[in-house]
Amino acid sequence: MPASHRKYVVVLVAAAAMLINTLGASTAFAHAAHPAAGAAPSARSVTAPAVTMHTVNMRQVAAQTPSQAAQPVRTLPLLTGLSAAAYAQRKAAAARTLNAPADLSATSGLYTPATLAKFNGMADGGAVCNCQPPDQALAASSSWVFQGVNTAFAVYNTTGVRQSGWPKPAPSFFGVPTPSGCGVTAPFLSDPRAFYDPTDGRFWAAMLEVEGAFGVNNCPERTYYWVAVSQTNNPNGTWNVYAFNMAINVSGSCATCAADYTQFGFDQTAIYFSGNMFTQSGSAYDYAETYSVLKSAMESGTAVTAYGFFGFKANGVFVDTVQPVENEASSGPGAGLLINSFNINGNGSANCASTACKGLVVWAIANPGTASASLTGVIITNTTTYIAPPQADQPGHPASVETLDTRISGTPVYQQGLISFALETGLNNGTHVVPAIFWGQVKPTISGGAITGASVFQSGSVHFTGDRAASFGALMATSTGNLLMVFDTMSSTIFPSIMYTTRLTTDKAGTFGAKVFLKKGTVATVDTRWGDYEAASYDGATGDNTWFSSQYPAASGDWATYIGKVHF
Repeated sequence: MPASHRKYVVVLVAAAAMLINTLGASTAFAHAAHPAAGAAPSARSVTAPAVTMHTVNMRQVAAQTPSQAAQPVRTLPLLTGLSAAAYAQRKAAAARTLNAPADLSATSGLYTPATLAKFNGMADGGAVCNCQPPDQALAASSSWVFQGVNTAFAVYNTTGVRQSGWPKPAPSFFGVPTPSGCGVTAPFLSDPRAFYDPTDGRFWAAMLEVEGAFGVNNCPERTYYWVAVSQTNNPNGTWNVYAFNMAINVSGSCATCAADYTQFGFDQTAIYFSGNMFTQSGSAYDYAETYSVLKSAMESGTAVTAYGFFGFKANGVFVDTVQPVENEASSGPGAGLLINSFNINGNGSANCASTACKGLVVWAIANPGTASASLTGVIITNTTTYIAPPQADQPGHPASVETLDTRISGTPVYQQGLISFALETGLNNGTHVVPAIFWGQVKPTISGGAITGASVFQSGSVHFTGDRAASFGALMATSTGNLLMVFDTMSSTIFPSIMYTTRLTTDKAGTFGAKVFLKKGTVATVDTRWGDYEAASYDGATGDNTWFSSQYPAASGDWATYIGKVHF
């Protein structure tokens, strides 16, 4: 372990809870005079020097062959902090809970624009992979559409023509060596994320490597975060690639824990990546870990150190899925932003499963990507309640489609002073408790790089009647603050399908427009896992186009993906 991993500095201590505006946000600052232990947000600092840096010229990387794709079926571990049996019991009980929030409102009929482009993305089997679930990564410029799924990446032009030499297997894309001496033929990479930075004109991608943990293989344990940035605005060219070791060994940390669930964001100064740290077996959740790195250094290919925090805590519980925000604004807010809901450990008074949670935690990193990085956080207490959703129905197969839990799954986005987010919830629609989407916008108040308050600007739900589900909402904002949401839907009469909806800033608060199919499924999925998150991308104010992707079952019942674009 590098010596810098053993340095320990406390940069954030618990502070007294205080009311912030009408929504009662509690806040934490460094050097608080009267700390109230177990109440306010806190975390501890840590560093992670890059363990490797190299370049990969994609023109010299061979496309994935059918034989590479046709490896034994690989289902990625589903890590929830519970045993598989306990998780199944929780999901079954979610369909019968009396504690789900209720929403009997009619669906909106407001205008949603038609797609200007739509086309097939990668699909399971063939030249992609023999794996599930199809976690979505998408980054689009005015010229290129870059897509990632488990476990490959591809580049398309904006009319949907896949470029020669793609898809690339993820290990080749990042240049990850195969572990030696443990009998595997490829490293274990999973959970891709991507974004396009219209200001710098660069494509970014991130993925987790896990070896010797979660039962994926018998190799020596390794938990690396791989992050790549294109050297130009053309993703077909050369990329700078870095790897960061998520295993830390300081007081209070877990040296044998491994990271799960890629979370990736950026702003004008830095990129941010987070992981949920589980025990080596994957049987128990420990804490969240997040880092920031200067964009300019990675774009130039120089040596970097990731400066971060671990053990994020609020209301006395360790929180998970502390999502970095994708900042699409031309300026502001003067700090790196992160946001989380309450999930695995509940919110300190409810468990988010049999009892509904409320609240969000918003974090700000001052001086990101530097040794003087510091963290503050606030808890927004008076949000709408949310609770673990039941599994979704599909024709002929009740409760068979995975809907995960109450974490924020899609990457949150910042624009026009607001953080937009979406999470899964169970919702009582009057006849059923169904999987639904709780979405909202949060307005943070930043002063000197510290967050001093936050409030919910608006919130609402996307849901349907009967047993029809809405799940895995992912949001994107335009330069004017308009919103798009892509999400999944299915029911006992509707095969798993992709939908999207939009809202203008002038629309009634808490509402989205008409829900439009991007791609209708025609068969039931045979996959036991159905994605962990969907993706959306913005190509910048010049093009002002919003792109999005999700999955649907192809004719075989195995997953395929579809990509769409709207302008509004």
